[in-house]
Amino acid sequence: MTALGFLYATPSVFESTRERARLDLSADQHRPVRFHARVARDVLSLRLALQALGGLIWHSDEWNLGSSAGLLDPLITVHPDRVFFEAFSQDQSSYGLVIVDRDIFVPEGDVRCGTTNVDFTAWLWAALGEMRSSRETHLRIGPEGFDVRTGGAGGRFEQKVEVPEAWVRGLLQLQGAMAMPGTRLSVRPVDLLAAVRFLSHTKARMSPRALRYEFEPGQDARLMLEPWEHPIPLRGAAHGYTEPRTIRTWGRRRLRLLEPLLPYAERVDIYLKGRALPHFYVAHLPGGVRFLLGLSGWTENRWTHTSGLDLLLEPTRDAALAERVLAVLRERFHASTEDVATALGVDVAQAAGALAAQCAAGRVLFDVEARRWRHRELFATPVDLDRMYPPDPRREDAERLEAAGAVEITSAAPRETRKVRRLPTPEGSITREIVLRDWVVHGRAGDQSDIELVLNDEDRLLFGRCGCEAFREHLLNRGPCTHMLALLRRARVQRRELASSQPAPEDARAAPRASREAALDPEGADDDNG
Repeated sequence: MTALGFLYATPSVFESTRERARLDLSADQHRPVRFHARVARDVLSLRLALQALGGLIWHSDEWNLGSSAGLLDPLITVHPDRVFFEAFSQDQSSYGLVIVDRDIFVPEGDVRCGTTNVDFTAWLWAALGEMRSSRETHLRIGPEGFDVRTGGAGGRFEQKVEVPEAWVRGLLQLQGAMAMPGTRLSVRPVDLLAAVRFLSHTKARMSPRALRYEFEPGQDARLMLEPWEHPIPLRGAAHGYTEPRTIRTWGRRRLRLLEPLLPYAERVDIYLKGRALPHFYVAHLPGGVRFLLGLSGWTENRWTHTSGLDLLLEPTRDAALAERVLAVLRERFHASTEDVATALGVDVAQAAGALAAQCAAGRVLFDVEARRWRHRELFATPVDLDRMYPPDPRREDAERLEAAGAVEITSAAPRETRKVRRLPTPEGSITREIVLRDWVVHGRAGDQSDIELVLNDEDRLLFGRCGCEAFREHLLNRGPCTHMLALLRRARVQRRELASSQPAPEDARAAPRASREAALDPEGADDDNG
């Protein structure tokens, strides 16, 4: 567990009268940041974005609202050009970042840039609904405390939180995911809203339950909703692929966090990092306000438990270079990889590795919307990298086997199970033949010539077999052995995405209604945790 302490002079407060509104966010006194300003324009955009962030904090995807244990207070970073508000959801599957251009504010008094935690309660989130464009609105961030007129509200208080190290690691790994190369789409909010509304009014009570982004050369991208195989055209969403490609993501129910913003958004940029890997949505609101929603590969697996994320951050251990990188960002606040490489006289790859190291330590934020690195201290004391990211000998050995050409795939093919199901849609029920696919891989790695892997539709390992001593002793109780990891790394790119369902055969359509209903999953089944 990681113990964190926050010291606040007074609780945060929101006060509103007919003519004036004021949002006072009490900052951690251990890390004083000061920003007092009048919101000169686009109050609605700021309110919507902050409400979306509060929704992410206080609406866990597993609906465990009864406890805030282990909940990290939101972060605020003030830079000369932008103000950032960050939060991580209780269920560890979602990340929210509000990005606000500084020119919508008129500063009042001195500004002290930096990063701090702020007191942000569920009550304060609900009170944000009182912000109105018709009222003069002020934002105040500071450690000095504010006049609190709310009855029963106390003064100085200290909040202590213990968060699991896995939770902290998940938040840190998120930064690495944001910096990964991937596919960027710019879509119309109305198209994404169509997908969210379809999913809100229908329940898929069986797998598969993914979103498939499909790319055909010379055509706009489209979104396919499983298992209905319901297409959502993404008009104007151009891409540069010269051959067909599909990227599959899970946890689509969390897109509802964007729903209140979409009617007001000018566009939404989508960043896809790969199959079952993190994906990001940036809703651009009027006036230079953006809300970024980052989602793990799927809800149950979460940021902190996704094995694929363990490969995202492989930072350099050159502490001296990492510290020089941080010095550049402290002076400039933000810079591109090329800017940092030029300033330090190193090549771009070295600079990128050092920047990744500082992301891993929580000391740098990657601004995916601007493609720039920013100085941001996640914690008052940097994390211990060796404890947070312990070396994994199995992974290192698997990489060596792959680099030496000692890994070979002898077969890799889907194994299908088909079931006829009636699916609800807004237009009425339809009958489809659902196709569930496990992926069976055989091959060799190193001195092991008979390795087998069986992964489900979401790349979770269902079965594995190897002849090595480590597997014979532990089976899969300690995770896959080196040889399995090597084979999986080699085979991952060969997997192909296929349709999740097809029209049901005529004899299934003609089956008695009672028989069809008996085949349905129980009503209590959950929707889209996968």
